[in-house]
Amino acid sequence: MNRRLFLETVTSTVAFAALSSSRQASALKSENHATRSAKIQDSLGSNTANVRIGNFHSFYPGGIAFLKDDAWGVVLGIGWPKTGKPGTAAPDNSIYQINFDYEGVPVTCEWGRVGTEAAAVRLTAPRAVQITMDIPARPWAFFNNILWQSGSHSLEALAVSAEGQTIRWQLQSNVPITSTFDKPVCEGKFSAQIEADKPLLIVAGFGGIQPREDIGPLLDAATRKYERSRARATGSWGDFAGAIADNINNSRLYSSLSRTVATLIGRDQWIVIDSDYLPYFTWDTSFNGLLASIENPEQARETIRILLSFQRPDGMMPQYGGWRHEGPLPYINIAFSNPPVTSLCVWKMHERWPDRNFLAEVYPMLLKWHDWWPKHSDGNGNGLLEWGALGSFEDARLACGWDDTPAFDGATKVGTQMNADAVDLNSLWSMDAEYLARMADELGKHEDATRLRAEHVAMNQRINDLLWNEELGVYCSRLWGEPGAPGKFLVRLTPMNFYPLICGAPDEARASRLLKTLTDPKKFWGEWLIPTLAYDDPEWVKQDYWKGHTWAPVNYLIWQGIRRYGTPEQKLQLAERSVRLFMTNWTERGTCNEAYMSSTGMGDRYPHYTWGALLCQIGLEYVYDATADGQPRHFEGQPNTPRIELRNMPSGGKLYRIVSDGVRTSVQQVDGPQ
Repeated sequence: MNRRLFLETVTSTVAFAALSSSRQASALKSENHATRSAKIQDSLGSNTANVRIGNFHSFYPGGIAFLKDDAWGVVLGIGWPKTGKPGTAAPDNSIYQINFDYEGVPVTCEWGRVGTEAAAVRLTAPRAVQITMDIPARPWAFFNNILWQSGSHSLEALAVSAEGQTIRWQLQSNVPITSTFDKPVCEGKFSAQIEADKPLLIVAGFGGIQPREDIGPLLDAATRKYERSRARATGSWGDFAGAIADNINNSRLYSSLSRTVATLIGRDQWIVIDSDYLPYFTWDTSFNGLLASIENPEQARETIRILLSFQRPDGMMPQYGGWRHEGPLPYINIAFSNPPVTSLCVWKMHERWPDRNFLAEVYPMLLKWHDWWPKHSDGNGNGLLEWGALGSFEDARLACGWDDTPAFDGATKVGTQMNADAVDLNSLWSMDAEYLARMADELGKHEDATRLRAEHVAMNQRINDLLWNEELGVYCSRLWGEPGAPGKFLVRLTPMNFYPLICGAPDEARASRLLKTLTDPKKFWGEWLIPTLAYDDPEWVKQDYWKGHTWAPVNYLIWQGIRRYGTPEQKLQLAERSVRLFMTNWTERGTCNEAYMSSTGMGDRYPHYTWGALLCQIGLEYVYDATADGQPRHFEGQPNTPRIELRNMPSGGKLYRIVSDGVRTSVQQVDGPQ
């Protein structure tokens, strides 16, 4: 192509891309739910990262996103199946490594950031294979690309902003490139050869990119550095700490609407069908913040920030925000809220990596949500809360997070509320008051702390007075009664019946009865605990969704109660069996599942759903508790306690090496990554 024709083609393509992007931007800005709202920008603050490089695009889990000034974005698509095992990803994107099968050939892909605006890639294989990669035209709604092959070993692109401004992006390879285009295009595929004795080496990024001969040594050094600094567990349970990191670090996605990288619940297609409209489910995303804080506290905080940016003016946290799925689903679902676990997660994040400024930033929003519940979720005025929704009874049940649970069978909807005081919601709200009181103390808000502790005590009293079922020896949700008379208990046994353990409601006698039922092998305490229906429930055999599956967030919440009331043996059993359930699937299939079959231990539902790693979080908390003062508490082992060593564990902003030898646990602060 001659130079004049080339320039005319590029100019017309840029104009088209800018016009298209501008039209889309205008359409989005005209919507009421546009995320370029002042509220979100105030919440997120200004972006200080000039160039972000990472596997931040939803459709390219192993690919590299290059983002500059939140105005330009290019993606190098190095594909691997979404069902494949996540790779190792350093929090600072200094190194990424994954193994995948390409046309029957095992390929190892490694890449890492070099300099300020580029990344280096190394692809190796035991035998020759031609691998194809692609560069999409519009990786995000406001970013466009024009691509062409500039030489036998190189590609170039103009990255186009929504306003039509362009910057240069380049790619250099150590072997010849074969592309599917011979003139400037908006997107294209290219291929290059990997030889058994000659890895494919690539440098790509903004600005002027030069071939590098030191890619191998650079990536090797980055790998060694991250291996020293990463969270790691060794011993009887395997590397359950590293499994948390691998799953959570591979779930960071960017949206050009919110202009931030946050940790998503996964990458499955039902979750993300648009790279900008990313779903932030309230309780799922809260747990993501907790899980991310083991290695990446700033990422954890940014995830909580984007979640809280969807809070409504009255304090309500919607079930989700940021999502635009196929069909009638809205961008923000304000029909109902979600289980209030965010304060629990934020406080535990603070104990690992204290940040009073962040705590002061999010505390008012968390308190406002806490205060929203009694104003909008006490339909019979007895001081106990019910799940509710603007829509149907099914919507109100969805609010509890257990989408199809039969726990509320027998209830109906009266106005916006279920006519059942919910044992799970009241326990979680009481727990929320506890953690908010700790934040208030930390921030010097002593009147708030006094008020919140009084609410915690008062709610626990109401739970004991009205939701304790003496005949069954458990707490139960309860239908509204006639004026002056209590209603009928809902007696379907699920883990919800034990949630009052979480907030410290039962006295010693009641706790003993609760634990006797919970730890009954004929009810809940089997090999693959804790099922969401009792084993002797007629629907348990279905093993369908919330009818019998084991769900990591339920185990994790029940764990909070077992820590308060359980015996050492019960604590060990719940921690050990939870970790084993996860690690069996992780080591054999590379999955972190949404849920697990309590009959076989087989992972079910979506294979890469971040909260599955909460099963490993239980293991971490069994071995040690992080504390904001940097003095981690540890569990003194009992006979038969597994031998476990944890490295690079945060507590109070410091890192520790924690070793359990089967009898005693030792804690040693380390000066830096080990």
